Amino acid sequence: MRKGIQSLDFSFEADSLTHFGGLFLIQRFCNKLCLRRRLERILRGAPRWVDYHPADLILVFLYVLIAGLPRVNKTQILQYNGLFRSLVGLKRFPDQTALRRFLRRLSPKAVRQIAQLHDQMRAQLFCLPDRRTSLVFHLDSVVLTLYGKQQGARLGYNPKKMGRPSYHPILCFEAHGQEFWHGSLRPGDAAANTGARALVARCLEKVPSQVARSRVRLLADAGFFSGKLVGDLDQAGCGYIIVCRKPKAYLPLAHKAGFKEMSFGWAVAEFGFKPRGWEEQHRFVMVRRPLPEDPEQVQQLTLLKVGRYAYSAFVTNLAMQPWRVWKTYQARANVERSIRELLSYFSLNKIPTQEWVANVAFLQLLLFAYNLVHWFKRLCLPQEYVAATVETIRNEFLVLPAKLTKHGSRNVLQLPKDYHHRKIFLEAARDIESLRFPEPEKGEKFGFVNRRK
Repeated sequence: MRKGIQSLDFSFEADSLTHFGGLFLIQRFCNKLCLRRRLERILRGAPRWVDYHPADLILVFLYVLIAGLPRVNKTQILQYNGLFRSLVGLKRFPDQTALRRFLRRLSPKAVRQIAQLHDQMRAQLFCLPDRRTSLVFHLDSVVLTLYGKQQGARLGYNPKKMGRPSYHPILCFEAHGQEFWHGSLRPGDAAANTGARALVARCLEKVPSQVARSRVRLLADAGFFSGKLVGDLDQAGCGYIIVCRKPKAYLPLAHKAGFKEMSFGWAVAEFGFKPRGWEEQHRFVMVRRPLPEDPEQVQQLTLLKVGRYAYSAFVTNLAMQPWRVWKTYQARANVERSIRELLSYFSLNKIPTQEWVANVAFLQLLLFAYNLVHWFKRLCLPQEYVAATVETIRNEFLVLPAKLTKHGSRNVLQLPKDYHHRKIFLEAARDIESLRFPEPEKGEKFGFVNRRK
């Protein structure tokens, strides 16, 4: 049996080592988007720092979030990461105190400008790689448990930590591209549908002009069941499927209309009904499914359970068969996966400061970083990675041991010899260099940088 290394000396002289070697791809992608120059344009009025430009600190936050560091106070590992500093273009990496102080000094106007730039870039990349003619919005909210004295922390519905203060952000994602579309941070005592009408209106304002309103759909759970929201969607001409609150109230109507038996014990019923306070009668669909035989699975169901069956009800204006309404709504599981990614891989539940505006800024940067990863995998990686999780992208392409060296006058990034995804990595680097982005629509020149011919 061969012995390993028996003697070893130590040297602490290397200054260009990293275990985030693949982050080079994200840096090149951001360069192609002219992200730094756009940030410089919109942050001219932001507080200036002696050692850092505000655009540099924004990029630091984006790269830190994409790299997967769990908290702001865990960024000290990057202070001696030579390649990471080279990618950002900094002589030294800002410590956690400087990063938190920067968030606290960002004004509400600067936060809005960052969000506006995010919207512009989403609109610019929306039609790539293929032109889109429809949109499916998934609406949801998430409870963020807080440990401290954060501004806006309130006692509200908290299923995991009852009695703890929280934030309750509301988020909207577009299903096809897995992109974040719009969202806002709310105090913990906000109801699920508080601000939902304003959020949906803002989402529709961001819909590209080439997409007709009749080609826009919205899927939402029972927390967003509201006659006013449904009326707004009817007036806008959008399709929707929304889960009904208190489905037990609709069960007699479903029995009166009659359930249509389907395979495996499933059944569906449809009927027209005008709930109290609603302006018009709407189409409702109720689905009946057999309860699982496993008692534990039965307990996990949050649907209405009556006898041997579980029931769920929906309000919709889509002209499709009742069973297809249920099938279409099941695609909303994508939003739950997106929120799990934000919680597990983007530190959504690690609120960094005690100040409200700073935490709003952190949320906006986090969602910007989330979209950058999804744009990167959609535009630069093979088709099989379009549905890949952020964890997969990090493990296979971003978290790589590497060393930055020089051969003559050229910079060389040395990566592992037996790297399994070498071919895809090189193809991604070439694809980034060949990307061509469309000009923004007229009147949407905010922060835009013309590329040199």
